[in-house]
Amino acid sequence: MHVATPASGKTVAIIGGGVSGALTAFHLRRSSKEVRVVIVDPRPELGLGLAYSTPSLRHLLNVPAGKISALPNEPEHFLRWLRANHHAEATSTTFAPRAVFGRYVRSLFTWVAHIEHLQTAVADMFVTGSSAVLMLQDGTSLQADFVVLATGNFDPAALPGIEAAAVESGAYCHNAWSEATYANLPADAPVTLIGTGLTGVDVILRLRELGHRGAITAVSRHGVFPNRHASYTPADRSAIPKGTPATCVDYLRALRAAIVGGMEWRAAVDSLRATTNDLWLALPVKEQKRFRRHLQRRWDVVRHRMAPPIADLIEAELAAGTLRIEESHLAGVEAETDGAKVTLRAAAGQSELHAARVINCTGPNMNYRRVGSPLLNSLFAQGLISSGPLGGGLNTSRYGALINAQGQASSVLFNLGPGRLGTRIESIAIPEIRHQAVEVATILAGRTNAWQPAALTTQAPLQTTPSMVAA
Repeated sequence: MHVATPASGKTVAIIGGGVSGALTAFHLRRSSKEVRVVIVDPRPELGLGLAYSTPSLRHLLNVPAGKISALPNEPEHFLRWLRANHHAEATSTTFAPRAVFGRYVRSLFTWVAHIEHLQTAVADMFVTGSSAVLMLQDGTSLQADFVVLATGNFDPAALPGIEAAAVESGAYCHNAWSEATYANLPADAPVTLIGTGLTGVDVILRLRELGHRGAITAVSRHGVFPNRHASYTPADRSAIPKGTPATCVDYLRALRAAIVGGMEWRAAVDSLRATTNDLWLALPVKEQKRFRRHLQRRWDVVRHRMAPPIADLIEAELAAGTLRIEESHLAGVEAETDGAKVTLRAAAGQSELHAARVINCTGPNMNYRRVGSPLLNSLFAQGLISSGPLGGGLNTSRYGALINAQGQASSVLFNLGPGRLGTRIESIAIPEIRHQAVEVATILAGRTNAWQPAALTTQAPLQTTPSMVAA
C-alpha cells in the first residue's frame, strides 16, 4: 500500500479511530500540512467507535444538532450536513441518530488528505527520548514524535456475585453492545438490566426494536433514569458565579439559589457548561471524593439528558408496567434451567427475581489498571502513565499531556476523551471532545497562539463516503 506523506515534518500516531481520534486527525491535518498523521485502529471504518457504530436509528444523540458541529467556528456545520444528507427539515433542536452522526464524522475525511489508517492494534509502546516506538500486533513497528491515546470507553467493571455458569449459558451478558446479547431471546422472556443510565436506555430501545415485548426490570441503587431534554430560555449568567467557595455544599447552594430565584433548572445546569471543569478542578481532592460519593448520580441524571422522543418511550413503558425500576443493589446472578436467578439487596431486605437474560448496563470501567488492556498495563508498568487523583481514568495536564508516575507531564504522550475523566468531570460529550481535539491538534502542530483556521465552506453538500488516502 503506497501512501503519500509529507516530505518533511513530524509523525503523530493516534491510537484509536473513534470520534476522538478521528476529530484529532481531522483538525491536525487542517492545521498543518507538514505533520504525518497515522491512526492505528483495527476496525475497518474510522470515526465511528462504539457509540456511533450502533445499527439502530433509534439510538439518538443526547445533544441537539445545533450544538454538535465538529468545527467550533462553524456551529451549524453538522446541521447543514444533516439537512443535505439525511433530514431536510432538521432544525437546531433536532436530535439526530447516532449512526448518522458517525457518517458525518467519516465525511469530514473528504475535506483533508494524507491521513493514514493502519488497520491493526498497538501491542506495546516505548518512549525513547523525544519520540515513541509503537509495537503493532501485525508484527511491524511505527516511530512517532507524538502519540495521542484516543482509546475511547472500555467494557464495564465486573459485577459482584456473577456465577460462572450464568456467563457460560449466556443468561448473563457483560457487554450490552454485543450481538450475542440479543440473540435467541424469546420475545416474551423477562429481562433484567443492571443500571438505569444511558446504556440501559439504549438497551431498552434495542430490545424493543428487535421485537422483544417481555417485561424489563431495571435494577439501580438510585432508581432513576436520566431526565429529558426540553426547551428553555438560556441563562444570561452562570448558576455558580465566580468567587463561589470551592466546596460541594457551596456549589450546591449556589445552584439551588439560582433555581429558586427563577432560573429554569435545565438552564441552570447548562449555564455551567463553559466552566464545569474549572469548577471541578478548583475543588480539593477531598471535596471531589465527596461529590463522587453523594452527588455524581444526581448530576448525571440532569446533565446527560435523554432526547425527547426517547424520554417519551421510556415514560410510556413505565406507565404501562412493561418496564419497572427496582431500587436495589445486585447481590448475585445464578444460572437456572431457562435463564438466571437474580438476587437483590435493599433496605427492606433481600429479594429474588427470574430473568431469561441479565444485561450489564453499568457503563464503562474507569479503573484503567483493570480494563485488561495490554498496552495500558505496559504503560502503567513502565511508569509512563498514572491514574487520576481519585484512582480512575488517566492523570493528564490541563491540555491533555499524560502525567507519569513521577508527576511529570509528557512532551510525547497525550490523551483526550473518556480517559481525561481521571482529572475532569466532563470529557465524554462531543462538545468537550471537539474542544480537546482542537487543543491537542494545535499543540501538536507547533502552534503557540490562538488557532483559527479558515472556515470549512460547504457550498455543496458534504460527501457521506470519505475518500481516505489509506484505509
